[in-house]
Amino acid sequence: MKKIKLTVMLMLTTSIFVSAQRLGDNRVVAHRGAWKADKLPENSVASFKRAIELGCGGSEFDVYLTADSVLVLNHDADFQGLPVEKSTLAQLQQKKLSNGETVALLDDIMKILISQETAIAFLEIKPSAVSKEHGFAAVDKILETVDRYKAEDWIFYISFDYSYLQRIKEKKPNARVAFLSETQNTGDIVFDRKTGMDFNYKVFKSNEDMINAARIKGININVWTVNDPNDMKYFLEHGADYITTDEPILLLELEKKHIENLK
Repeated sequence: MKKIKLTVMLMLTTSIFVSAQRLGDNRVVAHRGAWKADKLPENSVASFKRAIELGCGGSEFDVYLTADSVLVLNHDADFQGLPVEKSTLAQLQQKKLSNGETVALLDDIMKILISQETAIAFLEIKPSAVSKEHGFAAVDKILETVDRYKAEDWIFYISFDYSYLQRIKEKKPNARVAFLSETQNTGDIVFDRKTGMDFNYKVFKSNEDMINAARIKGININVWTVNDPNDMKYFLEHGADYITTDEPILLLELEKKHIENLK
C-alpha cells in the first residue's frame, strides 16, 4: 500500500500512515470493533467487519495466546468462565458469542484486514496472567502471523506491557507501537524509540501540553475511550492522531463536521 503524508488541515499531524480509501479522512478507531449500535459481540468478526463497513480509520481488538498456542480475540482473561490462556481452542469454541459466532481467531481478522483499504488494526497484546514467557510467546506468534499475511502496513501494536513493545521493536525496528497507560507517570517510556502514546483521555485532558510535546518529538497519539461528544470535539480540535471510541458513528459525524469547519 502506498503511504501518504496526512495534511495538517485534516489530521493536524506529520505522522506517516497507510494510504487507504478513507483512512486519511478520519481518526475514528472502533473500540473492540463497532459493536454497540447493532448489539454485536465485542471483539468478534462481526464487530470488526462492521467497523470497516462504517468507514472507521481503524479498529481496536484484544489478543491472547491459548494453551495450545492459538491467537484469539477476547478482552478479559476469562471467556465465559474459561481462562483463555489455560484453555485450548477446542474448549473455547464450545462456548458461543451472542450472535452465534465462536471466539474469533487472529487469522480471521488478518484475512479481513488485508482484503480492504479503509481501516488499520490497533492490535492490543494483553499482558499474560500465566507467565512473562507465555506473553513473549504471544508476541512472537503475533509477529509471525502478521508476516505470514504480509499485513505490517495495516498494524499498530499496542500494549500495557512495555516489554512486549520492546520485543517487537527489537525484531521489527520499523513497527508502529504505542504504550497503553491510564496515568501520565510513564517517565521517558513514550519517547523511547518513537513509541506512541495510547493514553486514557483523562491523562491528556489533565495535561494539555502533553499532546504538543509529543508532536514536537514525532510521537503518535491515540486517546481512549472517548464516548462523550464534548470530549470527542476536544480531541479533534487538539489534534489527536486517533480517537478510540465505543460510539464510532457519532465520532464519524463529528469528524466530518470538524473537517468541513476547517475548510
